[in-house]
Amino acid sequence: MIGKLINDYIMTGRSTPLKDNPGGVGDVAMFPLVMQIVIILRGIITGGSAYLWSDALRDSIFTIVYLIIWISQIKHPLKMSRMYYLCPMKREERVVYLKNAYLFRSIFHSLLIVISCIALYVVSDTGIYPLLYILPCGLMYSFLSNVRDNKKDFVRAVILKPAMYISSYIQFTLPASGFKTGDLVFIACSFAFMLLIELPIFISLMRTVKEDIKHIAICEEGCLGC
Repeated sequence: MIGKLINDYIMTGRSTPLKDNPGGVGDVAMFPLVMQIVIILRGIITGGSAYLWSDALRDSIFTIVYLIIWISQIKHPLKMSRMYYLCPMKREERVVYLKNAYLFRSIFHSLLIVISCIALYVVSDTGIYPLLYILPCGLMYSFLSNVRDNKKDFVRAVILKPAMYISSYIQFTLPASGFKTGDLVFIACSFAFMLLIELPIFISLMRTVKEDIKHIAICEEGCLGC
């Protein structure tokens, strides 16, 4: 099963052009590239000569990992190849396949997030509290592969992805140790934002994924993109 999922992941990625997907190149290129420019300019303007190689490496790791996940989510939409609708598969078998394929992609993305957090801890002075925020945000981001093709869910996803990216990045403003009162307030507000804003939206979107898997298993027209 794992071998088949890996093969399908590779083949789907090769056969799915970015430009043919909703959002396409605009989603993949513009947002991460603009954010990367902002990150670099912020470091140069605010840090000057203090913007060390470790800061640049930290920012690059963070942005590149999110960019890889973003591209993967667009090139691997929640859908089945048309040939599966021609095969003598039962609805339950299609549901199982779709669930496994979705989990495989999401867990792969999550693994990239875990590796990036370890790398951030090793190559930079990123403290434990920023990583404790970045990790769950990144894991949620990893599962945001698909949403329904309607305005409500699309808007929620468009809001949530940048919010997770930006709110995770600003955690780098925290010192590695020696917290002041303002730092503790920032930590409390950050986790409150994640628990009260990001998490409820994420859970809501995950419900739509569960419903969509059942729908796609029945109807070929239910193929979704992100």
